[in-house]
Amino acid sequence: MAAGFADLVDVMVNIGKVIPTAIMMCQGIAALIGLYLTGAALIEIWGVTHDNALKYVAGRQRFSVGSACVQLVIGSILLAIGTLEWMGIMSRTLTGDYANSRMLSYSSTGTTLQEQAQLATLALLGIMQVVGLIAMVKGWLTVNGYYNNQTQAGLGTASGWIIGGVLAWNFKWFSDVLNNTIGFNLVGLFTPWS
Repeated sequence: MAAGFADLVDVMVNIGKVIPTAIMMCQGIAALIGLYLTGAALIEIWGVTHDNALKYVAGRQRFSVGSACVQLVIGSILLAIGTLEWMGIMSRTLTGDYANSRMLSYSSTGTTLQEQAQLATLALLGIMQVVGLIAMVKGWLTVNGYYNNQTQAGLGTASGWIIGGVLAWNFKWFSDVLNNTIGFNLVGLFTPWS
């Protein structure tokens, strides 16, 4: 390999340094979407109670209590995702009482090859957490679109996104379940938690 180029382990360690920032950015985006949906739901509840409110709505759209309630619930869930409270609730519901705080306590120091490999594995687990957070938000937005007749995707698709997001957020737990079922522990080859 040519001198001056980083190898894959160095690239993964450097990616791991920006994972907490990426998670915080996704939290902020989820909170903004949740704030918008909550505000839109409150406006829609106001529109249902006032007969003359339809003049503020473009096209054939109508205010409905059901749509407002779904938007209010989805908005509050996305606001809870913005503080990671909902991720904790869904994680503990699915996994029992598994906490992935060992992966979230990322440190970017390590000199030996084994320590560098562990940091690279932590970076991969961090990438899976970002993917899980994005999948969870997409799933809840799909539920909102389904109940407001804005998408053709059904509740099965939304459930797949939500469950997949929880599994990606808790990928270490999921890999442990696969290890107990199949017998091959890929993540355990590089991590100190076996």
